[in-house]
Formats: sequence, structure tokens, C-alpha cells
Amino acid sequence: MTRFFLTSVLLCALTGSQLLDPARWAMASDTPIANAPQPSSALSEKADKELATLRQNPQEFRTLVTGVQIFLGRFGYGIGPYTGQLDQATKDALKAYQKKTGLAETGDINFQTLKRLTEDDSVLSRIVPFLPVQEARIEEWDKWIELQGSWMLKEGNTDDVLQTSRISCMREFQRCIDSTASLVNASVPQLKVHTHVYDIKEWDDDKIVSFPYDGEDCALSILRISKKPTVITRFVTLQGKPGICAKVKATDQQYLLKDGQEIYQSLKMQKASAIQQILQVAQ
Repeated sequence: MTRFFLTSVLLCALTGSQLLDPARWAMASDTPIANAPQPSSALSEKADKELATLRQNPQEFRTLVTGVQIFLGRFGYGIGPYTGQLDQATKDALKAYQKKTGLAETGDINFQTLKRLTEDDSVLSRIVPFLPVQEARIEEWDKWIELQGSWMLKEGNTDDVLQTSRISCMREFQRCIDSTASLVNASVPQLKVHTHVYDIKEWDDDKIVSFPYDGEDCALSILRISKKPTVITRFVTLQGKPGICAKVKATDQQYLLKDGQEIYQSLKMQKASAIQQILQVAQ
């Protein structure tokens, strides 16, 4: 069984509802710093009510329990073979998992436990790709430049959205074209490609600075390129406004175009640390 299938089992088996679809918890955005809405207590209550209804359907509830058992087995809680029965061994494994993750130790299946199971499984299945190396061709600075690398938050990166860019700037046309590939690590990883066209505000012997670019939903961005040392910075301002940006928290972030190997190693260490917190290892 694939992780996507198991996630569907755990979150959509409730009478075929999309109530617990992870997309309802977090919105994948082209902007890597988009803020996502969190599940409300009302959603949790509604989900638990649907779960109670599901218990009345033995076949669907057995499918759900099987999914829970497979997740617990994957996390090292000694479950198997997977029977689909909420037996004592499964209840004990649930209690141990709930204790480790700080949930109420009920030994039963509820919304918060399902949510945490799928979040932890997502961490284990998260893709950490090797990103392109950083390159800079600035020999003809007074005419054109070309840059390549991956964007890293100045405060440290996450792997929710990974972006790598190739930037070409032409002084004659007073423009920089940023061609970006984004890997969105949602329940099903998605690769998106988009192009930003920055009009140039300043181009002198030391730096290039663009006018604000507003072609992204909920965000304005400015590109700045320093010659010596070569530093490429993207300043992003998120804007909360009516419509699809209503839940976006207004904030400023700063990104640096870095070498892919540096980001890869950082994310690999983050994932290894997170996995240690998830897996139950015998002492």
C-alpha cells in the first residue's frame, strides 16, 4: 500500500467525506512562506461525530483500523499482522503512540490521533531532492548576467516548498527573468514551474535592484543582486486581503539564492532529527 492510499484511508474513509482532507489543514502555495489555516475545534468535533457514525459500519471501520495499524507498524509499535480489529495489542500501541506524541492516552482512534499519524507519516515520506549547484556568470556585468541556485530563507529553510531558479538579466532591456521550479511537498508532491519578470530600477557597477513584482498571489517581491561578493536576495512581502489571501498573515521574509548541496544537507539533517522523534525504538 502506498502512503497516499493510507492517508486517503485514514482521512477520507469517514463515509467518503473530504472532511479530514489535509488540504483543509494547509494550503499549498507558490509562495513558500504562505501561512496555512489550522483545523478548528469545530472541525475536530465534526470529525469525531463522523468517526462515531463510521464505527456503525463494520467494513469501513475495519478499513480505517487497518490503516491505523499499518501506520503504527511503520513507526515501530510492533503491530502486525494487520487484522483491522481494534484489539488489545492495537489499543496498547495507540496508547504508547499517544503518550509519545503528547496526545490523550485513550487507546482509541480519534481525530487528533488520525491527524498526528498522517502528519508523522508525511514526515517519513517527505522527499528531500538534491538541488542544483549555485552558479554565477557575471563576467559581462555591464551587459548581462546569468545566475542559478535554490532559495533559502535567511532564518533557515523548510521543505514545505523548495524552489530553484535560473535568473537572466539584460541591461539593454532593463529586465531580469526568473524561471523557477517549485516542489510542493503536500500529500502528493507537486512540481510547478513559473516565470517572474522583474523590471530593473537600478543597475550600477555594484548592484542590480528591481521594482516590486506583483505577479504572485498574496505577495510582492523585490530582487537584489550584489556583484562583489555575489549575493542574490529576494525580499518577499505577504499581503492579507479579501479573497484567497484572506487568511494570509502579513509578513516580510528574505531569501538568499544558495548552493543546492547546502540546502540538501540542511533538510536531510532536519528530516533525520524528525524521524528520530517519530520512530519507537527498543531500548
